[in-house]
Amino acid sequence: MRGASSLARRAAADAAEGRPPERPHSFVARLAAAYAVIGLGALVVGGVILHQTLNRVVWMEHQRGILAAGAEVTNRIEREGPAGLARPLGGESGRRFDAATGSMLFAVTDSEGNRLAVSPGVDRQLPRVQENGQIPPSFQQGQDGTRLWGVTRWVTGPDGRRMAVQIAQDMERSYIVLDDVPAAALGPVILVLVIGGVLLFVANVGLLILLSSPLRRAAREAERIGHGGPPRLDEQGIPQELLPLIGAVNGALDRLDDSLEWQRGFSAEVAHELRTPLAIIQAELDLLDAGAVTDRLRRDVQELAELVSDLLEAAEAARDMPVADGAFDLAELVAHVARRFTPIAAKEGHALDSPPANAPVWVRGEREAIGRALRNLVENAIAHSPPAGTVTLRLAAPRDGMAVVEVADQGKGVPEAERKNVFRRHWRAGDVRRRGLGLGLSIVERIVSSHGGIAEVGDAPGGGALFALHLPLAPAAALAVAKD
Repeated sequence: MRGASSLARRAAADAAEGRPPERPHSFVARLAAAYAVIGLGALVVGGVILHQTLNRVVWMEHQRGILAAGAEVTNRIEREGPAGLARPLGGESGRRFDAATGSMLFAVTDSEGNRLAVSPGVDRQLPRVQENGQIPPSFQQGQDGTRLWGVTRWVTGPDGRRMAVQIAQDMERSYIVLDDVPAAALGPVILVLVIGGVLLFVANVGLLILLSSPLRRAAREAERIGHGGPPRLDEQGIPQELLPLIGAVNGALDRLDDSLEWQRGFSAEVAHELRTPLAIIQAELDLLDAGAVTDRLRRDVQELAELVSDLLEAAEAARDMPVADGAFDLAELVAHVARRFTPIAAKEGHALDSPPANAPVWVRGEREAIGRALRNLVENAIAHSPPAGTVTLRLAAPRDGMAVVEVADQGKGVPEAERKNVFRRHWRAGDVRRRGLGLGLSIVERIVSSHGGIAEVGDAPGGGALFALHLPLAPAAALAVAKD
């Protein structure tokens, strides 16, 4: 109750401040949004990491290739010193380090960075020396700022002197494409990651919807409880994590049924015990002489008897009534109710019009329960009809597999705004001329709903209210048993 009160207070505060009422969040929508944020973050982080990894791999492979290309240069330095480079390099090495045809450059320095030998075409690119005078182990920029990827290798000459051999590749040449691999691959990689992320998102949302289907099924079953559906939520197919929740709901329904059963029993017992004293009082009043006081007492006792009767009917209708598999003739029941209420309506100054049916109309269910619903509707129509007004009870033509019985009066009718509440307990119209608990129409709706039918209210053709009961027609098997 505290949770409901909190929600009511919040709604009232929102209305007072002019804010729109808060709508409940969707569990699937919130998880889908979380998946989208996580997927987007993973996509960005994964793309950055992949790009950096590609750059690092390319750079490492490039260094290995540069050292392999300059192997003859380092070998000559180790064997002959800088003088060994005075002779032209032969074969593939000569082509690579040629200023016209190749992209490779080299420079040999002492430990202080002074030039000892350079390849043809080297201007100010090499040697690469840092501002503090140190010779870097690798670099991606020449001394003059050009794009020059290179590696420094320290070797010892035949005279024991340590020298730095810097072998580099000019990355400005059009046929050098290895360094462009990360940038070129970034777009396709991001596209693949996006497609993968979208597929993963769709799969996760689909899996979430699939896993939440037991909850949706339980919600549908909960909506049908008390309306002809199962009395409890089915625990079959429910995930183990949700079983405690379903069990708790079923347990709460059990306790609620026990409490309601006790209340229904108590109301029925009280009403039943009141019948005898009321009958005695009515009999005693009949022995008194006629007079204003006696007549007023008779009316009061009669109204009290009607209240007790309403209590008994409400207690009976409140029970979960299992609908029998049998069938009965609705046309015969309508005719029976019409015969019973014709003198009652005449006593109240009304006419009861009930056209005879052309043929039997067999419906499934309990004749007595449907008869109680019809009697309540006719009593309600008589109570709301004006003096000399006509009450109509007729059996309409079946439609959509449902039999239709209508009760109309010539009163003020039911306003459009109140029709959704007309079958609620304790609802009462303003022009009713007799007192009561306002249970009659709620009893009608419960009886019809338990039979799988629908109770509706609308406008009568000549003015007034028109109540219609739609009841399922009897299946062939039940009809055959009923006729036998």
